[in-house]
Amino acid sequence: MAYDPPPLISREPPRSRRHRRRAQQQSSCCCCLVVAVSLLFVLVVWRGAILSVFKHERPGEKSASTAFPLELSTDATAYLRYNLVRFEATVVDARGNPVMVAKPPVVVVSYQGQVVSTVGEVAKLPLRYDRNLQKYVMTWPVPWNAPPGQYVAEADIAIADPAAWEWETAEQKKERLRLEKRKEQAKAPEMAGPTISVAEVRFTINARPIADIPPGTCIATWEPDFTTGRIDRPDGSRGDWKAMFDWCVYMGADTFWSRGAVTEAYNGKLTDAEPFNTDNIEQIPMVAAEAHRRGLKFGTWAAAYATYPESNNRNKPPYRFAQDISLGSGAIKATDFISLLEHKRVDHLAQFFTQVQQDPNVDYVGLDYMRADTGGYEMTDLFSREMPLKLPKGFGGWARTKQWEYVAGKVEKEWQTDPHFYDAWCWWKAHKVAENLRDIIAEAKLTKPLWIFVLSWQHGKQHGQDPLMFSDAGASLLAPMLYQVPNRGHFDSMVKAWNEYVSQGQVNLAPGDQVDFYWHQNSVQPAAPEELYDRMITGHRRYLRAAADGTQGLTVGGFWHDISRAAVSGRKGPYPGTEWALAGGAAFTTIRNDWQVYPMLAELEVPRSGSLGGTVQATLTLRNIVKADVKNVSLQVEKTSGIEAVGTIKPIPSLGAGQTLTVPVTVKLKGANGARANRFMVCVRIRWPEADYGKTVRADLPRMMLVMKYVQGR
Repeated sequence: MAYDPPPLISREPPRSRRHRRRAQQQSSCCCCLVVAVSLLFVLVVWRGAILSVFKHERPGEKSASTAFPLELSTDATAYLRYNLVRFEATVVDARGNPVMVAKPPVVVVSYQGQVVSTVGEVAKLPLRYDRNLQKYVMTWPVPWNAPPGQYVAEADIAIADPAAWEWETAEQKKERLRLEKRKEQAKAPEMAGPTISVAEVRFTINARPIADIPPGTCIATWEPDFTTGRIDRPDGSRGDWKAMFDWCVYMGADTFWSRGAVTEAYNGKLTDAEPFNTDNIEQIPMVAAEAHRRGLKFGTWAAAYATYPESNNRNKPPYRFAQDISLGSGAIKATDFISLLEHKRVDHLAQFFTQVQQDPNVDYVGLDYMRADTGGYEMTDLFSREMPLKLPKGFGGWARTKQWEYVAGKVEKEWQTDPHFYDAWCWWKAHKVAENLRDIIAEAKLTKPLWIFVLSWQHGKQHGQDPLMFSDAGASLLAPMLYQVPNRGHFDSMVKAWNEYVSQGQVNLAPGDQVDFYWHQNSVQPAAPEELYDRMITGHRRYLRAAADGTQGLTVGGFWHDISRAAVSGRKGPYPGTEWALAGGAAFTTIRNDWQVYPMLAELEVPRSGSLGGTVQATLTLRNIVKADVKNVSLQVEKTSGIEAVGTIKPIPSLGAGQTLTVPVTVKLKGANGARANRFMVCVRIRWPEADYGKTVRADLPRMMLVMKYVQGR
């Protein structure tokens, strides 16, 4: 289902915008509230007739008998969750001339009868007078993860001269006077209170339907530049670049992602005509074709706003880079991140996607570093004008450096003491990133699914990433990065933050973890690969809250990052790359078993401990969950450090429909290994032949499962 977002207002000429707003004006003018008892009585009696007159007013007509003192409008009728709702209020006198009032109109937005507090806990939005437009204006940020539906905005003003306005038709006036005469009220009553003019406007917040990503999608990645060097294979031999795919097959990935476009100025000057390292891009057709030959889907990504080297910006294209400011000296310095305001970068990323999506072997395109980093204070002017902030008096007239220092101080020093300001800064960055994503997709005319690597702390919002905004802007899949956390407690807090924010069905997620002993806290109890498995499955099962209809909160898949860290160089600790890969492959199997996209479910039970040098009896349970028999099931104990299979496991000739079978698996703990605290992985590989297992089974997945558990040697 396609959805057309609101127009690109930020680049629309003012004259065109004013013309469009007049055409779209949708104020509904509520009747004036006059406190005087007699006038209230007349308004109640004749409210239908009076309102019928106002309903047929033509927008822009300025006669005293038809123009209304206050009109409120929005720049569109529908918005997505990354949008700013732009309000305009016009206040006129009885002659139809624009006027300023002593107290500017304040907009209050409600949803299903309840007042909505937007970003920064703003419930009342004061409008600002624009002397050029002769109108009151302000933007209202759509709240984080706002529920889709119709919203109502209201504003009101006190009318200083109610007698100057004609509230009735001639016939209505005649009838009122007749009633007043009957009640011996020959004179007009004194006004007992102020006359209030109320205007309202309605608009809709929509949610873009999520893309159709097959459940059980499991991805292995390659992050470094394309290499012509030798790569270790899982079996211990060495190969060329094609060995990357041996690792995908070894662990059961169905999709392979590799980095394509990156702005690296290590080997010469880059330009606007050539902003990326061409070595990677030139290899994409060859790598994509090999992925398809191996039965894998292929995706390539661009490093969106990060550039290299990080130390300086020499030899990089002439971009506008994000600016940071020192709170001590006021010195301004460019960072290595491209500014979110640099539209050339949008063009360059769109050109890359336009090129690669023409390749029939490219199934996905992706973005990493699709975010802001530290600094970014060149955005202060737009941010302060568009967000409903409490700013110091005269802020707009301050020197640029003083404004930047103020915002930087709020963001970097007062983010805890003034969380509302910090929340507004995070929202505005996420809104800008989402707008850029929308523009990239539109310029590239992208038709293939796009994924984004997203940070996991507070679901990414500190750096300008929001999963709902990304989805509304056109992302098909988000890959939350579960890594670079200081401890398990921090990881669990990330899980909680996601679960409290996003529900099943709102967005497609495929969380992933990386091969890195250090970022698993050099853990040997549990083993670091064991912890990787647990974090991947915890993210899969708990990042999304269950849906309102009771659907279990499961992510659509997961990713394992990255092959080079296991096969070339990486912080693996006392664990070989194959053990990290088997842990990732076992996570893939569990994800697919949760979705029941295989004909069988598999589970391995292993005693918690066993004697070093002795044997351990494990149990493999297989359960057929389809209506067809699964024949010729082969079982194999994987070669892992410190574990030796005792005997062989005979193939299973047939596992009948609905049948459950337990298989004994005997292994030997070969001996002590203090570097890994005598903790060893028992892993079994399960294979079955191609056949028709029914519609629920994904025939495009590898017909292989990995199940593993760790045993403690003693």
